Amino acid sequence: MSNRLKFRKYLVLAACFLIMAVSFSIINNITSLFIDPVTKHLRLSISSFSFVFTIGAITTALMSPVIGQLISKVPLKAIMSLGAILAGGGFFCYSLATQIWMFYVIAVIVGIGTSCLTVIPISTAITHWFENKKGMALGIAMAGAGTGSFIWMQIVSRMLTDLSYQETYAILGLIILVVCLPLTLFVMKMPPDTTIEAKKKEKISYKDIHWSMQLILFALGLFLLGVNISGTKMHIQPYLTHLGHPLTFNANVGSTQAIFALLGNLIGGYVFDKLNLRNSIIIFVSMSLLSYICLIYGAFAPLLFVFAALFGLCLCLPSMLPSYGTSALFGKEHYAMHLGFINMIFTFGGALGPMISGFIADHLNYTLVWVTYFALTVLYSIFLLISLRSKKPQT
Repeated sequence: MSNRLKFRKYLVLAACFLIMAVSFSIINNITSLFIDPVTKHLRLSISSFSFVFTIGAITTALMSPVIGQLISKVPLKAIMSLGAILAGGGFFCYSLATQIWMFYVIAVIVGIGTSCLTVIPISTAITHWFENKKGMALGIAMAGAGTGSFIWMQIVSRMLTDLSYQETYAILGLIILVVCLPLTLFVMKMPPDTTIEAKKKEKISYKDIHWSMQLILFALGLFLLGVNISGTKMHIQPYLTHLGHPLTFNANVGSTQAIFALLGNLIGGYVFDKLNLRNSIIIFVSMSLLSYICLIYGAFAPLLFVFAALFGLCLCLPSMLPSYGTSALFGKEHYAMHLGFINMIFTFGGALGPMISGFIADHLNYTLVWVTYFALTVLYSIFLLISLRSKKPQT
C-alpha cells in the first residue's frame, strides 16, 4: 500500500471516530438525559416517551439490510452525507415537537439518518481499509462513541440545567450537521480494488447470503444482546433519578460509564484480535453479569460506579461483535449484506429494550428490570457460544 493510501486509511479511521463521537453518541448514548425534562414538560409517561427510542431503533433495523445492499451500488460518501443531513436535521427538529406523535415521526427521520451514517457504513469501510488488525481499527472507530458520551454527558447535563430542552435539541442537531457533513463529503470513501468496488456492476441480492444455523443462532444472540444493552442504557439515568440522586451525580455515573466504554472498545479491539471470539465473549459477558448485580443493589451508591465501569467495558460487545463477528464468521464476501441482515436483527432487539424497561418500571419496579436483563445475558451468551460451535470461524 502506497504512503498516500496509508495516509488516507488513517484519515478515514479518524473521520469514523469523530462521526461516532458526535452523531452516534448524541443520538444513542445521551438522549436518556431528555427523558425527565421532556416527560415532565409535556406530561408524558416514561413508557410513551421511551417508545421514541423504539421507533428510531426499528427504523434503523429496517434500514440496515437496505444500507447493506446500497453500499455495494452507491458511493459511500453519498450514503453517509445523506445520513448526516437526516440525522442532524432530524435531531434539530426534536426542538420543534410539542406532541408525542411528532417525536415519533422525527424518530423515523433520525433513524434513517443514523443507518446511513454510522455502524454499517463505518464497519464496512474499516473492514476493507484494515484487512489486518481490523479488531483494533474497529475498536478505535467505535471508541468514538465512548469518548463522545463522556464529553456530551457532562455538556448536555449542564445545558439542560441552563437551557430548555428545546434549545439543547436544536444546538446538538446543528453540531451533528456541522461536524459530520464535511467529513462524509470530503473524507469518507472505500479503498480502491475492494470486493465491493469490483462487484458494483453485479446484481447482488440477499439470496447471496449463506443462510445457516450458525447465522440464525448468531443473529438471535445479538437480538437479545440488543434488548439488554439498549434497555439498560436508556434507563440508567431515570433509574438514578428514581433513587433520588441529583443530576450532577447522575452525570458523573454516566461519564464514568463513557470513560470505561472508551477503554472497553480499545481493550476489546485488542482482545478480539488476540483471543478467539469464544474467549472474548466469555470475558465480557462475565463482566456484564457482575454489572447487573451492582444495579440490583444500586441503593448503595458506590456500586453504581462499579456498575458504570463494568458495563462500560462490556459496551465493546454491541459496538464490535456484530461487525467483527460477521467478518470472522462469514468472511468479506458480501460482508455488507451479511452485516445488514445481522445488524437489522440486533437493532430490532435494541428497539424492544427501552420499551420493555419502561413497561416493567411503570408497572413494577426497576429491580425487576435488572433481574430480567441478568437472565437475558445468560441466555444470549448461550446462543452466541453455540453459534461458534456450529462452524469453524473464517479468518
